[in-house]
Amino acid sequence: MKKVRLAGIASAVVALVAGCSVGPGSQGGGNGAKYPDGPVEIVVTYQAGGASDQLARTLSPSLESTLGTSVIVQNQAGGSGTVALTSLVKADPNGRSLAFIAGGPLTVQPHYGRTTYKQDDVRPIARVATAPLLLAVRGDAPWKSVQDLVEHLKKNQDSFSYASTGAGNPANIAMEKFDKAAGVETKQVPFESSGEATSALLGGNVDAAAGLPSAFAASVQSGDLKILANLGDVKGAFYESVPTLKDSGYDAVTNVTNGVVAPKGVSDDVVKTLSDAIEAALNDDEIAKKITASGFIPDFGDSTEYSDALSKEYSETGQVLKELGLLNG
Repeated sequence: MKKVRLAGIASAVVALVAGCSVGPGSQGGGNGAKYPDGPVEIVVTYQAGGASDQLARTLSPSLESTLGTSVIVQNQAGGSGTVALTSLVKADPNGRSLAFIAGGPLTVQPHYGRTTYKQDDVRPIARVATAPLLLAVRGDAPWKSVQDLVEHLKKNQDSFSYASTGAGNPANIAMEKFDKAAGVETKQVPFESSGEATSALLGGNVDAAAGLPSAFAASVQSGDLKILANLGDVKGAFYESVPTLKDSGYDAVTNVTNGVVAPKGVSDDVVKTLSDAIEAALNDDEIAKKITASGFIPDFGDSTEYSDALSKEYSETGQVLKELGLLNG
């Protein structure tokens, strides 16, 4: 009788443990806890105060509310975003280690063969926002349109320099595509950050600067700078009336997308939870207004849409880099 009773107790304990471990609501943490079972860290791949950083910090309070946990935004700049992604791909794919990126670390840098990760070594969670690259000049510059600039450049080759954040980065690619489409030549002067590039323009050290809208917003509003060309194909905020290159007759488009990615291997349930939280944040009117004011356009895309967009951008960027002679082979 005693043996039968002990066997019954053991069976009950096993059933209870099994129910706690795999019952409804458990989401891929391995310990039975419902995701997220602790703070979520979002690493921004660029310096504090930049466009990606501002977007991540705009979203984080809403994500905290929806997820019911702390969302910690940290910056890990370096290597054009590759330092942070190198760390991310090694992290536990439990959904608590994320990165907020512009496309470059995934769609540009792996082409050069110097990253330890490949473009598909992360799991895209959701696209957050899109912005074009813009070409800014000083407010007193003689050119009133991009056509004026092209006319000037065709008569004065090698006379025009622009600041950007480095060879092969999106702003540089955008200008190389513009040069090819317009049949002109411009000279890049690289800087470590968009803030430094803008300062160089304001200080008269270069003729223009190529970068994201957020880099120029304050100076455009003060009249110190003006946007001469929209190098992408989306419009917003203070540059809405500026024609795109295609509007002006030049077949070139360069946008930058921002979004959230996780280590490869994160569960579908966690991806869905995070994606839904990001979508809810972007549907908040106040958050949408803040994003629009920075020059970006709220542009939610779920994991599949974002993954497809990144793959397409990766392929197109590789082709452009080859055409520009920036890749071997």
